[in-house]
Amino acid sequence: MPSSDYVYSVVDDEKQFVVNLRERTCTCIRFQIDEMPCPHALAVITFKSMDAYQYCSVYYNKDHLLKTYDICTYPVPNESTWDIPREVLEEVVLPPTGKIRPGRPKRLRI
Repeated sequence: MPSSDYVYSVVDDEKQFVVNLRERTCTCIRFQIDEMPCPHALAVITFKSMDAYQYCSVYYNKDHLLKTYDICTYPVPNESTWDIPREVLEEVVLPPTGKIRPGRPKRLRI
C-alpha cells in the first residue's frame, strides 16, 4: 500500500514493513545491511514495474568486482627472512580445551 511516491507499507505474514525506496531502507533492516533489495522492497519494485538492479549497491556490479582483482598481489617471502617481534614469538597458543566425541555428531530432533 503506497503512503507516498517512494514510501510503501508491505504486509508479510501478518507483519507490516515500511519500505522507503528513496532512502533505500526497510524496517526489516536487510535492505540497509545487504545494500540490495530485501523481499519487501522487491515486492514494491515489482509492483511499480521498476528495475531492481538500480537499487543494488554499485559494489555488486561487474566493474567493481573486476577492480577487486586489479591490484597486483605479491607472494610471501621465505619464512627465514621474516622479522617477527620477540613478544609474538614468546606467545604460547594452545589448542582449544574440550573433548571431541568419536563418531558422527548427534542432531537435536524434536
